[in-house]
Amino acid sequence: MNSASDENRRMRAQMRDIILYILISFALLGMVFVFEGHWGHDAFIKWGGLAGFTAALFGQFISDSRPYIKLKQFWLMTSILLIAHLMAFVTLLMHVREWRLMWFAVMIFEYPILILLRSRYLTPS
Repeated sequence: MNSASDENRRMRAQMRDIILYILISFALLGMVFVFEGHWGHDAFIKWGGLAGFTAALFGQFISDSRPYIKLKQFWLMTSILLIAHLMAFVTLLMHVREWRLMWFAVMIFEYPILILLRSRYLTPS
């Protein structure tokens, strides 16, 4: 009886999570239309692309860094790398007239550098 109750609770939690993900997706989609309508397509590509690709890059890095999560040094290093990453791309985007969304794919070359720095300077807990 208890396992059926646990299973029921787990299914409700999964349904709640799915509904929440759908609502968040609609909210983000709405924000995209507002942002693009207000500032234009080029600004959306530049700054929305930077936000999305940066979130994907650092989200994957943090996700692959589970053994380091509790280390203050990991978060300090990640923060410094994020600031350097954003400073470089903001400077670049402010001085480039045209920027295509696919050009953010160059960020994939940052990932091995993040991994290298993490493994060289940090010891997992």
